[in-house]
Amino acid sequence: MAAQNIAVKLCGVLQAQSEEEVTAHEWRLLGQEQDGSQMLTWVSKDSHDKEVLNIGVYTNKTKTLSTLHTFDEKLNIIQASVNATRSLLVYVVKLLPGDDNEIKEPLYCPYLICLLNEKDKVPVEVEESSTKQIMVQYVYGKSNKYSPGIRNDRFLLFKHLECIKIYRTPMFLNECDDGTDKWGFDGIYPEPETIVKVFSWAQWDCLNQVLYYIHYRQQSQSFAEGEEVKSPSEMTPTLSALQFHADLPHETVLNIPLSLPHVPSSSEGAACGAYEDDPVPLRVHDCSLDLQILCDQRGVLCICHHYLYKPLDDSTTSLVLEDSADLKDSGVNFAYSITLLQHGCVVHSVVPDLPWAKAKSLRPSYTLYADNHLLVNIPMLFTHLIDISLYHEPCCHIVLPLEETEDGPSLGPLVGWGPHAMVDLKTLDVVTMTVQEKDLAATFKSGTVIENKLAIMHYLILHEGNLELAEELISWMCVNQHDGFGAFERIMQEYLVGTAFALTRRSLPSSAVALMRMLPFTLHAKFADVKVGSTLVSVSQEKLWSGSAVVLAPRQRVLQFAEDVWTRVWAALHAQPPTRLTPAQVVDKLRVSLHCYQPEAVSRCSTPLSPSGAGGVGLALGVAGPARRSSVGGGPDLLPFFELDVCTASKQEHVIAANLREVSVHLMRSSAGAGAGGVESGVHAVATRWAAAQLDASRALCRALCRAIAATPVSNQQRGFTFIDEMEPSHAFIVFKVLEQYYLAADSIAYPLPQGFSSFFTYLGFRTLPFHAFVMYVHRNVFELQIDVMKAIIASKDDDNKTTVNNKLRLIQLVGEGRARRALAAWPHRAALVLRARDHAATLLSGGGAGLSHEQSRHRPVCSTGIAALPSGERLSPLDTFLDLLTAKASLNELDFNLIIEATLASVQQETAA
Repeated sequence: MAAQNIAVKLCGVLQAQSEEEVTAHEWRLLGQEQDGSQMLTWVSKDSHDKEVLNIGVYTNKTKTLSTLHTFDEKLNIIQASVNATRSLLVYVVKLLPGDDNEIKEPLYCPYLICLLNEKDKVPVEVEESSTKQIMVQYVYGKSNKYSPGIRNDRFLLFKHLECIKIYRTPMFLNECDDGTDKWGFDGIYPEPETIVKVFSWAQWDCLNQVLYYIHYRQQSQSFAEGEEVKSPSEMTPTLSALQFHADLPHETVLNIPLSLPHVPSSSEGAACGAYEDDPVPLRVHDCSLDLQILCDQRGVLCICHHYLYKPLDDSTTSLVLEDSADLKDSGVNFAYSITLLQHGCVVHSVVPDLPWAKAKSLRPSYTLYADNHLLVNIPMLFTHLIDISLYHEPCCHIVLPLEETEDGPSLGPLVGWGPHAMVDLKTLDVVTMTVQEKDLAATFKSGTVIENKLAIMHYLILHEGNLELAEELISWMCVNQHDGFGAFERIMQEYLVGTAFALTRRSLPSSAVALMRMLPFTLHAKFADVKVGSTLVSVSQEKLWSGSAVVLAPRQRVLQFAEDVWTRVWAALHAQPPTRLTPAQVVDKLRVSLHCYQPEAVSRCSTPLSPSGAGGVGLALGVAGPARRSSVGGGPDLLPFFELDVCTASKQEHVIAANLREVSVHLMRSSAGAGAGGVESGVHAVATRWAAAQLDASRALCRALCRAIAATPVSNQQRGFTFIDEMEPSHAFIVFKVLEQYYLAADSIAYPLPQGFSSFFTYLGFRTLPFHAFVMYVHRNVFELQIDVMKAIIASKDDDNKTTVNNKLRLIQLVGEGRARRALAAWPHRAALVLRARDHAATLLSGGGAGLSHEQSRHRPVCSTGIAALPSGERLSPLDTFLDLLTAKASLNELDFNLIIEATLASVQQETAA
């Protein structure tokens, strides 16, 4: 939080306007207007060294402070407002009981001053003083309904528990003696119009010119089964909103039935004996109901309700309003509920068992943070960041701890001071609410629960676009796994899904963005309880009942074709909820198709991605732009393996094909009822970019993990299998266990792995695991025995051990026939010679062709020993007999004499050695 002080800043502005020393003090904020200006009072000394009270308006955009009026005495002005032309001023004076007056209760006195001429600057009492809280506020918006010589400004007068009136203060353009025209106000205005009769709470939104208020009306009877039937005399609190226009009558745009505690709804005075005089935002209420509404023109409406309650037993609770002896010794529940009208849901947050004295002093502040979050600041406790994004349904929240202090600020939103600006009403400090990267990183690395870490990951990737920090946090968690079994896997899956969604949305044309509502954006992020130190924050969510009926339909509006916050909220409430694709759907299809998957039998032309390295991914998927070797994080390519699959068709191609197919089919089905033109082109754009983004996310995650476990080759190191052979056994085992977690995270949500990873992972497992465990991984289809892995395993120089030879022979039996022959051809061992010769002879004797390929060319003997070494004498040589049999069955051109001779020699030598 970065802070500056309004009083200090305005003293500097006054000093710049005057050559004399400025003595301004006792600054007080009285309100703010639609144009971003603030109303303030301050005390200074006049020419006679007497203290006077000044009231003025400050505009931060132009850095100008204008003094509107100076009072000869110090008054307790609690709130004020000025019209757009700075010619009429209304304010409220609060008289407090004291020794110099006879009043027993505080009195609110509203006044009006014309600021045109000095002789006109006489305060006029608008209404009689009252013990009920009174506030006044000018409505902005130039009116063209009247003649050019008349200006009809309006201001609202709020009188708690009684009424809300609208006053019209007409001003006339008078002709002066010198022929000039000058505006004037004769002090006469028509009888005010009562627009609201009895209300218990009200708030004025100066930016959107909306009046929110709570009133009580008779409950409408329904016929829902099981619903409690209320008596006709029982009144229900209802939140309504009046939208004010410049040239048209105001209109009711919102009616929401509320579930509030039973507070007095008649003229019984303040429920807890005190009023909260809130000028920013302007609210009229007593301390029994702390409610605040945030509105944004993009279609965001948040109703924030803060309250304290005491759990009595399992079924009932009690609203806490006053001090009592029991409360001082026990704790209460500090709670606030956020109604997200655009999503039709309510988010409840409860901090249980807080000391009564501390809970009573806490006042949460609310602000719309960036474009997708609601920031709730609880002084001395924590900062709460709730995801309210318009692009997807509410899914998660972040709790950031605050430093413990003795007292906290009382913050209100400040207009015209930049985004996320708040003002402390006690000290006039301007605070810019920001969520620092260091705070997010510190919270992630602390002992917070896994749900909080998932929410931070979701926030960094989808809403901040800070993929570098996300990778850094994953690298940290890779070597600090203290969250239990499966936690790190969930973090990696959240990264994969969130990054794929963010990259796809970033590269899509505007015509296809609507289809993003049908793709997965998160897997594990959800509302869950979070503990910060010793404080538990319990969060839950529930849907609004009949939320779509609370906003006025566009066709019923005064301005039927205008688009504003209410039309956007209405459209959001009536929109059909999207059916999102889930990774589980793709996984289910892959489980079926992988049984029929035969890499050696699949042609390259039948797969959407050619195994030509990462550089060809973009072209194969139809994505324009440079080669996709530049990964997500933007850093150097530090993968420890060559991104090349030495096989006809890899599993990566199969996974990408399944994702392309499932995404395309899902988008076509979900958008079939929309009837929008160009759906096919949009589906193609989304599907291809989604598949490419999945691969980019997978590569970036693999790179982050390799960086964390020191598995990134330096400039003088080779990659691939050589890199594994050079690693220490303990280091290799750590690398394997981390990459195993990565494999499980990606495979369980059907995400493709980088090219070359499968071979690297398989060889790493061969080097680090016992053979029986390695074979088990092969049987479970975790390890893929590609031809490059088989050649590396077969070619290892450890054939002196009979167990090793048998293990290699067992692996050869596990692979397909084609790969087994190629592996045997690369193995210069006598066991391989015997097997190749037997296979060759069996092929010829069965009548089939030799089928020699480029790798199965005719065998060249290692050394020429002739057939003299074979048994000779009276009986025929076994080789001669075998050759006679073969030549009788096959053509001499198909017979590989060298292979048979070498195999026979190897067999004889093996028998002799035995």
